[in-house]
Amino acid sequence: MSTVLPDWLNILMIQANDLPGAPIVKIHPDHPCWPSLWNEIKDPPTAVAVQGQLQTLAQPSVAIVGTRRATLRGLAFARALGLVLAARRWCVVSGMALGIDAAAHQGALDGGGPTVAVMGTGLGRVYPAVHGALRQEIEKNGCCLSEYEHDTGPRKYHFPQRNRLIAGMVQAVVVVEAPIPSGALLTAQLALDNNREVFAVPGPVDQETSRGCHHLLRQGAHLLETADDLLQVLGSPAPDSAGPAEVSTCVAGPVAGSAARWILDRLDFDGIGRDDLRRRFKGTEEVWGEGMLALELAGLIRRLPGGTLARTVWRV
Repeated sequence: MSTVLPDWLNILMIQANDLPGAPIVKIHPDHPCWPSLWNEIKDPPTAVAVQGQLQTLAQPSVAIVGTRRATLRGLAFARALGLVLAARRWCVVSGMALGIDAAAHQGALDGGGPTVAVMGTGLGRVYPAVHGALRQEIEKNGCCLSEYEHDTGPRKYHFPQRNRLIAGMVQAVVVVEAPIPSGALLTAQLALDNNREVFAVPGPVDQETSRGCHHLLRQGAHLLETADDLLQVLGSPAPDSAGPAEVSTCVAGPVAGSAARWILDRLDFDGIGRDDLRRRFKGTEEVWGEGMLALELAGLIRRLPGGTLARTVWRV
């Protein structure tokens, strides 16, 4: 049986040589930036190629992982969680895949980085191709790494191998959305095997993407409703650093800026008058509209009778 991914998936891959990037450096276990936690796993890499800011690998890190077929709610949560952890000086690690991975990386970048992408291809490839720009941003504020030869394309067995590196280099793995079975659940199991903390984000009971997280919770994973749930277990590498301390299940949307955060912070589940809220907002109508649009696209607010706005508990 061939281990090559379907042709339609390989089309989503481009040559990284077509993109500007930092030099590629190959590091070994004796390198000062080698993630020390890799030395504790059963099958550590013997060497990895790194492109970007090598010092990122030496920072305390947390993985945020999940399905490629994420809901808007899941994308919003992953992005905002990545932002908060980055603001607290945690390095956010993920696999640069579509869905939750990409949202987590982008959130970390929104929070000023750092973030690390552990790739299932060689560094000479960008997979999926739509993440060419994301990869460049990751390398400016963090790095991409791979244990495969430079021009190696995606193979099915690469991704479980890649997941062991993600689980092995972090202090905790957060699963935001995942069906059963899934690569995210494999990453969580690898984390447990390596005595790492595992967190799971609950979701709607009728969604396939919630079932993996609920399975982990039944198995004893930490419940993660806010970023504080993780910080209470792991602490913070920089407790005095600036940045929001909490991300709720109704976090700001995938492209939420300050207006969206301002609006969401002032809403409850019962409803607040829209006109009153607009009068209190100091920004322009254009900025207000952008914030409202971001929240509505993410399914995080709802309009109630009488011109009121309220938070949405879950997007269903």
